[in-house]
Amino acid sequence: MSESLRLLSKITRKLSTSAEEVRHRARLRAHSSFRPVPDQAVDVLVNFPGEPIDMYQIRQWYGPLEYLANSHQVAILCYQPSTAELVSQEVGVKVVLTPSYTDLREVKDELNPKVILYPNQNYANYRLLGLTSAEHVFISHGESDKIYMASNWVKVFNYFFVAGEASRERLREHVRNYNVDKRTIAIGRPQIDIDYSSPLEKRQDRITVLYSPTWEGGRLTMRYGSVASHGVNIVSSLLSDERYRVIYRPHPRTGVEEKSFVKADEEIRGLIVQANAGQDGPHFIDDTPFGWHLDVADVMITDISAVAYDWLTTAKPLLITRPQESQAVLPDKGFIPHMPLLSEEGAKNTANVIESLLNDDEERKRRSAWADFYYGDRTPGSSLDRFVRAVEHVIDERNRAMAVDTTFAKRWPDFPMEEAPVQSRPSIVTSVDRGLTFVRRSFDFATSGIANMIAQSRVDSHFVSPPDSAMLSRHSKVLVSTMAGPHDIDLIVEWLPSLERLDKTHSLALMAGNHRTYEKLRELTTLRVYIGRSASETEEIFSSLSPDLHLQFEQANLNLRETTHRNMRHAYVGSKDSNSWLNNRLRLFDIVVAPSESTNKKIRRELIDFPDTVSVLTAPTITTQGRVDLLKSILEKSVEGKPSGDAQPLA
Repeated sequence: MSESLRLLSKITRKLSTSAEEVRHRARLRAHSSFRPVPDQAVDVLVNFPGEPIDMYQIRQWYGPLEYLANSHQVAILCYQPSTAELVSQEVGVKVVLTPSYTDLREVKDELNPKVILYPNQNYANYRLLGLTSAEHVFISHGESDKIYMASNWVKVFNYFFVAGEASRERLREHVRNYNVDKRTIAIGRPQIDIDYSSPLEKRQDRITVLYSPTWEGGRLTMRYGSVASHGVNIVSSLLSDERYRVIYRPHPRTGVEEKSFVKADEEIRGLIVQANAGQDGPHFIDDTPFGWHLDVADVMITDISAVAYDWLTTAKPLLITRPQESQAVLPDKGFIPHMPLLSEEGAKNTANVIESLLNDDEERKRRSAWADFYYGDRTPGSSLDRFVRAVEHVIDERNRAMAVDTTFAKRWPDFPMEEAPVQSRPSIVTSVDRGLTFVRRSFDFATSGIANMIAQSRVDSHFVSPPDSAMLSRHSKVLVSTMAGPHDIDLIVEWLPSLERLDKTHSLALMAGNHRTYEKLRELTTLRVYIGRSASETEEIFSSLSPDLHLQFEQANLNLRETTHRNMRHAYVGSKDSNSWLNNRLRLFDIVVAPSESTNKKIRRELIDFPDTVSVLTAPTITTQGRVDLLKSILEKSVEGKPSGDAQPLA
């Protein structure tokens, strides 16, 4: 089958899947339990656009959210019907399913939350992050020293609820232009204060070992998973020793990227089933939410993963694997560099390694000291209390800001809560309306996909060549990125003469994430133009070009991916033709270029507690040289005070 036919088949399958999703959504939305309660706003909304495979990110927050719901109106917003159905069955708080994946109007018009909590860095968060009538808080789905936890993206949130001082030190070192003391609130780990039901009882006659490896990761720099390299030997060693009971808890995403992880996972499961055969087998294959393990297990084996940090709160023996992937970025700070790491070869001797850990009192004291550093006060109940007080602090701050001007909501008529503007939409959406909307979106998707397929077939392969190629080896002081389609880059096109003139003295390049946009830019300019079709490709381009300044001219979901690079300044250039870009997302940038002084003042005045660390510059001039001079002045500041660490995108 040709590449074109394969892509066309992929589009057809996606349309079929979308049709089933529409039917599933309609069935759930027919029940009031999945819609907002009429005339009842919520205090706290948890934004969760993930799919069922991502449920581990929200499940760990069920207990703290149910506790918070005792004193506040709480709801969880889901975008996927299958996810909403699962969450509603598992948690005792309100679950709202969006009318469509891109339609978030109910958030603004009916839910009207005071605070929105984000447990992950999903690109789909980007649309809701623009809402200006709420404060936005990143709560993460686990503490760790992964580069994910020091992403430049934390700047887009009003607050980051960190675990403790370790997280703050990590942010100070790696995130440029971010006021850590002002924008973070330490809450410890509320999950450790929740009573969990357990499918297993404690065993006095066996040492219970929890093996909880992470998945393979989306790119080589994040490949910490041990299932394929260590897993079979770890489990075989433990099963061969009757002193141990094994709980195998693989990450839900195991095998998504690499078939070798699938094969190893199947082999491990087979070993456990075989060991349990013919008797009341003590070993357990686990897919339950994490929590009860902290009490039941005696020892944990895991990778460089968030569960290692959860386990640290117990101060019980912990064994961490050394990543087999040579490109995996190992933490150079925190407790992991001070831990003995289990090598691939050493995995064959796991049972004896654990025996030595069980009797090491000095190591236990060190783990306890590290736990204090990462989480602070671990007195039972203290983390839950800090979590609730942190939420109340943000609510109070938001209410004070809103009280300054009761017409706040009327000032933002252009805020885009859907993918495209909708004209004269009726108040009641009928099944016919839903059908017509689906047909329109399906047609748009198909035509866009086919156009991109044709464009992709024409892309010259040398424009995505490896970093040692002539093009990518040339440093670029300025990189302009756009993930938009060819009809949404008018502002970039308007600035092209200035960008071309700047390139004569300061090297500049463009990067597109859309094939048709890439082709259009190549037709319009002599500047270098790259195409980043995936996170790995854009990571390669950013790393190889090593720009001092990154420019964006529009707001699209995938723009979020490119602003997570940490060792450069990020600047946003606003349009004079629309106010839709004036929203909370501007917090993400180090510099905002406003088209007028009135727009400049509007940003400072009307965005809740807009950070002083963001420079808002006025650029009323429309002359080519005037824009060049402005960019040069920004560049002069961009080379100052780079943080340590390579450019790393979103995990």
